[in-house]
Amino acid sequence: MSAIRLKKEILESSEYRYAARLKVFITLLFLASESGEVTTTLSTLARRTQLTIKQIRSALSALTKSGKITKHATRYNTIINICNYESYLTL
Repeated sequence: MSAIRLKKEILESSEYRYAARLKVFITLLFLASESGEVTTTLSTLARRTQLTIKQIRSALSALTKSGKITKHATRYNTIINICNYESYLTL
């Protein structure tokens, strides 16, 4: 069983103020491989989070602008890298 760690600073972050953004970010943390990479589709994220695809796009865009993730869309999926992923792993 793997675990993640959330820092108290998240209470002050823009992600905390927007529920959809926080929900997407935490989902990505749990889905990430050991390298902090998630290969998924927008529809899969929408289904997992029970958000609309528009909300997913908006959340991913905001997370990219805030430096929390980087993303690369391919023809079939989206590859998302969580920046500083190691800092979210428990010790």
